[in-house]
Amino acid sequence: MTEKTTTQNGILQYVVIGGLIVAAFFGAYRFASARNAQETAVAPGVSAPQASQASAAGGAGTPACACCGGGSSAPTANGVTGAPVEGTAKVSGGIQAIGVKVGTTYSPNIIKLKAGIPAEITFGQGGGCTGQVISQDLGFQEDLTSGPKLIQLPALKAGTYSFSCGMGMVFGKIVVE
Repeated sequence: MTEKTTTQNGILQYVVIGGLIVAAFFGAYRFASARNAQETAVAPGVSAPQASQASAAGGAGTPACACCGGGSSAPTANGVTGAPVEGTAKVSGGIQAIGVKVGTTYSPNIIKLKAGIPAEITFGQGGGCTGQVISQDLGFQEDLTSGPKLIQLPALKAGTYSFSCGMGMVFGKIVVE
């Protein structure tokens, strides 16, 4: 009978340890998910009203794509993911600059630039689906997981250029006029 009790205690120990490992995994996952959802830092050049408008229109904390916990994130008819949030670059010293908040969508997700003036776009820190930003139209790809990144663009011709997350699920566009 002692041998049977020892075997049962051994099995019970493995079950308890396995349960603790599973609980630790799910606890860490919930912590990371909550931390990502609370990402509210505003990138340089994005005003507080733009950030508030972005949150109300599907910005940080609102699931937008399958990999971020939401449904489909295909671009809408206007070529962006989520409600359109426009932002116009400010020209200073011969360069136009704008910041883009990165959450489960981009804010602004429609960036307005002036033709013929070099531009600097600062994308805020991203993670998961929006951990990279790419534009095949403009030839850039940046990793945003370690912090904000500055994208320098030459003077562009009038037109519309697209960008997206690295997974091609979250979209924005640059309108040059």
